[in-house]
Amino acid sequence: MACAPCQKNKKQYEVINSQGTRVFGPTPYKTTADAMAQRHSGTVREVSKDGA
Repeated sequence: MACAPCQKNKKQYEVINSQGTRVFGPTPYKTTADAMAQRHSGTVREVSKDGA
């Protein structure tokens, strides 16, 4: 059974590099994704948990 915060937050974030490859994620934490994007010179993309 999923925890309450998981049901509430339907967004996740992943880091994409310049070639379009995912280098980090998905993670529910935008600040973590932002930090990893800086480290990998990538961009943060928002994705939904249900895959849509």
